[in-house]
Amino acid sequence: MIIKAVDSTNIDATMVLCEYYREEADISDDDYDHNSVLETIKTRSIHPEYCWFNLYEGQRPVGFISGCLTQAPWNNKILYAHIELVFVLESHRNLDNFKMLIDAFTKWAEQFKVVDITAGDIGINVDRTRKLYEYLGFTQGLWMTKEMINERS
Repeated sequence: MIIKAVDSTNIDATMVLCEYYREEADISDDDYDHNSVLETIKTRSIHPEYCWFNLYEGQRPVGFISGCLTQAPWNNKILYAHIELVFVLESHRNLDNFKMLIDAFTKWAEQFKVVDITAGDIGINVDRTRKLYEYLGFTQGLWMTKEMINERS
């Protein structure tokens, strides 16, 4: 297994991985916009404040990790890195592969001298994801979600 930043030669295969993520996260057809996902992947492969790394078995991507930098609201010189998405195909899902992705993200974040890396993922099995992050050295914090779609009705 190897990790590489997504580039123009593997965007289509990355889009396929995003479809698998969508299915597992149970994101509805109404909420999933192919063009937005494509734009997100391209943006995160170009702008240095974002990252998107794929996990490869040979030439085939089998997982990804993506996130961004954020500033502390009280001091713009204090930076955090936030993992927004991490996914590995079920057939390749093991701690070593997740660790490789987290390590790649950590190495990316270190170049910006971040003080913390935060992580979260809504839509994927929350308990499994929490256990994974704890195993990889993260401590539990607070991140909650309020669904607003029903509030608009």
